[in-house]
Amino acid sequence: MLHVTGIDLNPDSREEHLPGYTPNFPHIASLVQGTRYFGGKTPWHWHESVELFYVRKGAILYRTPHCEHVMRAGSGGMVNSNVLHSTQILKPEADLELVLHLFSPALVAGVPGGTVEEQYVRPLVQDKEKELILLDPADAAQTEILTLLRKTFDLDETAYGYELRLQAALSEIWAHLAAQAHPRPGTEEKAATAAQQKLKQMMVYINTHYAEKITVPMLAAAAYCSERECYRAFQNCLHTSPTDYIRTVRLQSACKMLLETDRTVTDIAQSCGFGTSSYFGMQLHAETGCTPTEYRKKWQNIDT
Repeated sequence: MLHVTGIDLNPDSREEHLPGYTPNFPHIASLVQGTRYFGGKTPWHWHESVELFYVRKGAILYRTPHCEHVMRAGSGGMVNSNVLHSTQILKPEADLELVLHLFSPALVAGVPGGTVEEQYVRPLVQDKEKELILLDPADAAQTEILTLLRKTFDLDETAYGYELRLQAALSEIWAHLAAQAHPRPGTEEKAATAAQQKLKQMMVYINTHYAEKITVPMLAAAAYCSERECYRAFQNCLHTSPTDYIRTVRLQSACKMLLETDRTVTDIAQSCGFGTSSYFGMQLHAETGCTPTEYRKKWQNIDT
C-alpha cells in the first residue's frame, strides 16, 4: 500500500497523477495519515479513476462542487469518476488514518460494451448526481458495504492471485453501489455538466500560467465564456472567486517548492507569480500561520 504525504498534479491540468497506476492493472491502494500529510488538505482536482475510501481513525472533510461532508471513523464512500473534489483533514495534528482505492471503472466493467459495463458500470459513472456516495455505519444496508470495503485493505498484495481477489471484491462492492444509483438525466444536469467542463478548462489554464499575470478576462477567453459565467462557475462549483483560487494554486506550488527544493524564498515567490518575497510571506502566513522559513523547517523535518 502506498503511503501518501500529498498529491501530485499533472503539469498541464488539475488531474491527479497516480504513481504506480498502469493500464495493465489500473489500480492503486493508498494510506493517508494525518500527522504525515503536508498541510492537512488536498487542492481541488479530479481523476478518471473512481475513489473508494474508508476512514479508520479521525475525521476528514470531503468537498465536491455541490456538497461537502465530514467523514468520521467507520464511515466511507466513493468519489465518482472525473468529479472535482478536495479534502481537508480536521485538526491535522489528529490521528487521521484514511485508506483508499483508486481504480479505473474498466477494472470492474469487463468486456468493453458488454452487459456489465452497459448495465452496471456506465450508468453509475455517468450519473452526475452521484458526485459523492456516502456510506454511513448507522445504516444497516451500508454497513455491509463498509465491511466489504474494509476487508479489501486486508488482502495480501504479495500473495498469488491478489489481483483476482481484489477485482472480485471491488466488483461486489460496485454491485451494491450500482443498486443504489438512479440516473435522472435532465436539462439542469446537462447545464451543470457544461459549467463544470468550462471550469476545468479555466483550472487547466491557471495551472499552466500561474507564474504569469492572470486576469478574469483571460480565464473567460480560455473557456470561451463570459466574465460573468467565469465568476459564476467558480462560485457555484468551488465556492470561491477566480482570484482566490489563483492565490491557492500559487500557494500550493510555492509550498511544494519550499519542501522539495533549496531555492530561495525570493526565487520561489517570483516563480509562482507572487512578485515579491514579502507578498508571498504575507499570503503564506495568512494561510498557514507560518513564514516561508518556518513552513520549510516544519514540514521538511517531519518523520516520514
